[in-house]
Amino acid sequence: MLSSPARRGTILIIVAGVSALLASLALAFLARMRSDTEESQHLLQYAQAKIMLAAACNYVQESSRLGWDRYPATPTVDGLQIHDEAYGWVDVRDGTTGPKGKRVSGTPGFSGPELADLSANKWPSVGTHVRCPMYRMKRPPYAIKLNAGHNYMVTDNPASPDYCWPLLKNRDPRPAQDVDNYPDFAAGDKTPVVDTTGKAWFRVYRDGPGTFIVTCGSGGSDGFKNWDELSATEQLQFNSDRPFFENLRNAEVRLHYRIEWSAAVTEVTYHNLQHEIARATEHYETWPPNASHTWSSSRRTQTWMKNPVGTIRTIQRLIIEPSFW
Repeated sequence: MLSSPARRGTILIIVAGVSALLASLALAFLARMRSDTEESQHLLQYAQAKIMLAAACNYVQESSRLGWDRYPATPTVDGLQIHDEAYGWVDVRDGTTGPKGKRVSGTPGFSGPELADLSANKWPSVGTHVRCPMYRMKRPPYAIKLNAGHNYMVTDNPASPDYCWPLLKNRDPRPAQDVDNYPDFAAGDKTPVVDTTGKAWFRVYRDGPGTFIVTCGSGGSDGFKNWDELSATEQLQFNSDRPFFENLRNAEVRLHYRIEWSAAVTEVTYHNLQHEIARATEHYETWPPNASHTWSSSRRTQTWMKNPVGTIRTIQRLIIEPSFW
């Protein structure tokens, strides 16, 4: 039986309605997927920024003593190279503002063309900042090979003169580069690996002798506060395009903290006592460090928890952006 015009019109209306419903469902699905993607991206950025907090704390700890060497212009005394170290952000010898080297006690800062001078308005003077964009280098300074078998023992050839002899033919650990070149080993190849730049950064502002404002970011601004802070050369990094920089800055996550450095460190022979575990015998037994007969020897001992560069006493989250950072 032939369909009537009214029936054909009804079918068209039903098909159009179903198509509209499917289009609405597809649009809602795409909108939800986009929302989930944006939430996932924000979560990833937040996690990267939190990782930068740990990196910034490590930087503050280590630079309280380390990183002030004059290499390759390391001074030599009686044929021995004298490597500079500092004595803390607050000098542990006299309580004055550091870091100071061992040969300049009582005077601010180090001497030398590439070393800090606390009398000048530059890092690490109080009231100055350092910006640290993070990326993966092709080969970091002092990089070593990851494999552990540099001096293996010959066990499959009894006729070999090296059979079952632990010969120390190779350095252990070994440099990551194959060429035996110490200056190259020390310098590394700091060229950024593609696709690792513009991901995360941290920035440290020293607002007191031992206190710092840490800003942790995840995004492409590389830690610049605003466009006006950039020099003409630094603006080239962003194609000299202010709106482009502003979009990068507005799309990233920035977290602000105030941390306090302390010269206190863990005593090198300290061992974690297992007083909190109820035992059938002595409740105040002291576990020997690294003892093979204790179940906690590899997980509980702190004998190797040495931290000669100080500790972070407090970490305070700042809800709003501070005036100086």
